[in-house]
Amino acid sequence: MRNRISQPALSAPAPTSTEWEAILSAASRAADHGNLKPWRFRIYEGEGRARLGQIYWHHALSEVDSLPASKEEAFIKKAYRAPAVLLVYAHLQKHPKVPDIEQVMAASAAAQQVLLGLNALGYGAMWRSGPACFTQKTKDLLSLEASDQIIGLIYTGTPKEKSTFIPEVVLEPYLKWVRD
Repeated sequence: MRNRISQPALSAPAPTSTEWEAILSAASRAADHGNLKPWRFRIYEGEGRARLGQIYWHHALSEVDSLPASKEEAFIKKAYRAPAVLLVYAHLQKHPKVPDIEQVMAASAAAQQVLLGLNALGYGAMWRSGPACFTQKTKDLLSLEASDQIIGLIYTGTPKEKSTFIPEVVLEPYLKWVRD
């Protein structure tokens, strides 16, 4: 866990199908009030990333009226920043004791476990989100249900450069002991 850092520069290879299944199976052990398993995963690889790139482009068009067609390629290329992109989202379910926010938290915990699993197998990853992840337009483009909540996109591959420096986090500003 102490060696995991975000890796924005990624190249091939990405995890194999067998490795993905092992990672996602382990990630599915995330804390989950009510045992609802709200996390959902979708992997975009190869030319499947073009579909994701088209979603980026069409979302941008819905946000900016005067976007020139010459920008389309730049938006599509965003999906090719890594050899694989994992979409993580929460499939929210009505439950009398488990509010939506706890289901989002469970899916977020699963996403974090994915990052740790990728790191354990020697892969790099970058968890990305942004305003587009929180719009109905993006959910429509991804064929998600209105009640689904995107957690993020995890760009995955082999780090182009191995980081030799992993900064320590000084806990003092973030930690308070309450003992008495």
